[in-house]
Amino acid sequence: MDQTRDQILLLEDIQQRLERLENQQWEQAIGKIDLGQFAIDLRRARVGVFPDEYCTGNIWDVLLELYEAKRSGAKLRLSEISEKAKISEKLVLRYIDLLSADGFLYHEQHIGDEPYILLTDKAMTKIAQLFEHIRVGIDKPADLRGVANNDMMATIDASARLG
Repeated sequence: MDQTRDQILLLEDIQQRLERLENQQWEQAIGKIDLGQFAIDLRRARVGVFPDEYCTGNIWDVLLELYEAKRSGAKLRLSEISEKAKISEKLVLRYIDLLSADGFLYHEQHIGDEPYILLTDKAMTKIAQLFEHIRVGIDKPADLRGVANNDMMATIDASARLG
C-alpha cells in the first residue's frame, strides 16, 4: 500500500515539474510568436486605417515615435523626432507637413524655441484602435493552452492508473 502511495506522490511531483517546464516553454514560444504575428498584423492592418502613403517608408516611424511620446507625456521637436526615428530633418519635415494636412499632427508653439510636434486626438484614437484590433487577434491563441494542458493531464492520469 505504501509503495502505491509513493508512486502516486512521485507521479504528482513529476506532473508539477512538467507543468512548470511546459509553462516556461509555452511562455517563451508564445512570446516569439506574438511579436512576429504582431508585426505582421500591424503592417497589414494599418493599411485599412491610415492612408496608403502612411504605410510606406519612414512616415510610420514618425507616427510611432510621436505616439510613444504622447503616451509617456513627452513632447518632441523636429530635431528630436529626426534623431529618434533616424531620419533626416528635411524628410521628417515633409512627413510632418503631410500628417498635419491630414489632421494627425499639430504644432505647439513655445516662445523662443522650436515648436513641439504633437499627435491629435484623431491620430491617437486611430492608432489605439489599430493596436486593439491586433491585440484581440493575438489573444485567440490562448485557447490552445487549455487544450495542451488537458492532453497532458489525461496522459498523467492514465499513467497513474497503470501504476
